[in-house]
Amino acid sequence: MKVLVVEDSKRLREAVAYGLRGSGYAVDAVGDGRSGLVHARTSDFDVIVLDIMLPELDGLTVLRELRAKGVHSAVLLLTARDTVQERVQGLRAGADDYLVKPFAFDELVARVQALARRRHQAASTLVRVDDLVVDLSARRVMRGDETVDLTSREWSLVEYLSHRVGRIVSRMELEEHLYEDARPVQSNAIDSAICTVRHKLNVGSRRPLIHTRRGRGYVLEAFRG
Repeated sequence: MKVLVVEDSKRLREAVAYGLRGSGYAVDAVGDGRSGLVHARTSDFDVIVLDIMLPELDGLTVLRELRAKGVHSAVLLLTARDTVQERVQGLRAGADDYLVKPFAFDELVARVQALARRRHQAASTLVRVDDLVVDLSARRVMRGDETVDLTSREWSLVEYLSHRVGRIVSRMELEEHLYEDARPVQSNAIDSAICTVRHKLNVGSRRPLIHTRRGRGYVLEAFRG
């Protein structure tokens, strides 16, 4: 999953970005509203963490512009003022959730997770494919009775495919959602990641669950052959 953090406090921006990356998210982070608007319009982010008080353009203006341009990323507004009027303004501008400063980082991660599930219309936190169980809340993967040990990047790949069970996901889409804009992606990065995750998910089973659709991409679904 890919997250954009728009926060003018360098210390908070870097702390949030660092923590989200540690939780397995690809994160782009900028310090003003105008840069945030440009980033949000040029990349497809699953969630945008958007401070209201920003230089250049304030957060509500950025949010209104994004919705007017058809950007459907889930938006979590950060605010130092917890007033009814401000919450109403944010919701009317198109915000999906609010978080008041100061906040616990675990709560921010939980809200980002919930917004990502909502955006991808995941009704449950558990995704089941054959004997595979992906717990989106606990960030845990089980194949039968075996726990599958994944790195943060590998988890992000499984999480993204789990939100699209039965649907083909292109290599370009995976690159867009799993890697940060500032970091170049090696040409074989997705293929290599798919190969590693496929091997790990096959633990104790001969039934593959990640399938390649040549020239189209990859799909997570039960083995049919």
